[in-house]
Amino acid sequence: MDNTIQRPENNIRTIIIASSAGTLIEWYDMFLAIILATSLSVNLFPADGSSHFLETLAVVASSFMFRPIGSLIFGSIGDKVGRKYSFLLSLILMGASTFLIGCIPNFSSIGWAAPILLLVCRLMQGLAISGEYAGAVIYVAEHAPTNKRGFYTGFIQATVPIGLLVCLIVIFITRSSMSEADFNSFGWRIPFLLSSILVMLSYFVRKKLHESPVFEELKKAGKTSKAPVKEAFTTKGNVKTMLKAIFGGNAAQSSVMQTSLFVTLFFMQRAVKLEDTTVLLITGVVTFFSAYFYQYFGALSDKIGRKKVLICGLVSSLILIPISFYLFMQIGNPGGLTEVHPISTAAKLKIMGVSFLLSVAGAATYGPLGAFMLEIFPTKIRYTSMGFAQNIGNGFIGGATTFVTEFIKTSFVVSTAIAPFIGLVYPIFLVFLAIVVNILFIKETYKTDLTDEENIETENSHISTENLSEV
Repeated sequence: MDNTIQRPENNIRTIIIASSAGTLIEWYDMFLAIILATSLSVNLFPADGSSHFLETLAVVASSFMFRPIGSLIFGSIGDKVGRKYSFLLSLILMGASTFLIGCIPNFSSIGWAAPILLLVCRLMQGLAISGEYAGAVIYVAEHAPTNKRGFYTGFIQATVPIGLLVCLIVIFITRSSMSEADFNSFGWRIPFLLSSILVMLSYFVRKKLHESPVFEELKKAGKTSKAPVKEAFTTKGNVKTMLKAIFGGNAAQSSVMQTSLFVTLFFMQRAVKLEDTTVLLITGVVTFFSAYFYQYFGALSDKIGRKKVLICGLVSSLILIPISFYLFMQIGNPGGLTEVHPISTAAKLKIMGVSFLLSVAGAATYGPLGAFMLEIFPTKIRYTSMGFAQNIGNGFIGGATTFVTEFIKTSFVVSTAIAPFIGLVYPIFLVFLAIVVNILFIKETYKTDLTDEENIETENSHISTENLSEV
């Protein structure tokens, strides 16, 4: 009788669906407060004649500021206990905080406790997403064969536009089903409350998954880190590697994504003065058609390398960001109108085309980034190191783009012609810096064996890697 204990197998299709679904939901939760910042400013801040939009953006951006701390907490759990447990916990925390935002009473009911509660919930979201993304990418990658790592992790990268698209659809349907007054009064809460259903479904799917084979082999060999946070900062050369990851990709990628999505959205609403429904339609259509390219560029990086794809995306973004915003204004408001106005179908299509090109450039920077990030760090401290670098760059630096661009616009006195565009200096600077860092300091990683440094024999034969048609 064969008494060999068989390690539980994870079907790659199930892995991708479960990991992507959870990450998609968490991006949905994260984006809701950004898109509904105007509604939050009206309901959760005092009605004293000021818009409180900048203050709301500051609170919303606080979640990005807090993410580096969360990455150390969840990274430590992921490197010591397991990848699966870390992103299950982050999913629950994210869902709870989003649901609670929808329950916060108005400022008229509880005063300054309202924006304080919003801040607390956003900080919880920052903690949660810091553990979610890194865990999902690592979990998928540690199941994938080397030559398809970008291909499979590309599905996780694609959850950003899909999560945003779901978010836009839910908001659009909710807004369309009631009057503007009702939406501003209570309807804005519905998208936040609906999130709890999606989170519960994703939790039960993820709970059935087994631990990643790379981590299991590391644990079996007794080589897991006893102090991941300490080792992440004391392992020779690891801090330098984290800095390369932050300034060579993460900060710029996040800033490009924020610019192509939310800075664009706010610019069309507040500077071009387009109707909200028009802006949501343009953003939704562009997001839908650009979603495919996130996974495409991840797969392309398996063939030609992460660095080539990333640099192409960065250079394209550097060129397209200033051109795109100039064209948004020229097409959407050539007469310099100061009130909200409709535009023709032809103008909508032109703006969609310009926005689409910028979004594809953003997809090229983000598509290969997940695989690139995990390939440069050792297995035993991968979760902590990748999570911290990703959340400093993507969260703290790049994640502040919507707030910083708005702050620059309202704080610096420049000519009327330049005023709407002055905030773009922030993402342009980060992109330029990333190009320099990539060219001078970063080596190619796409052929890296994730277990080389640990000398672990990983049996990929236990992992079913069906054809993409089955995913």
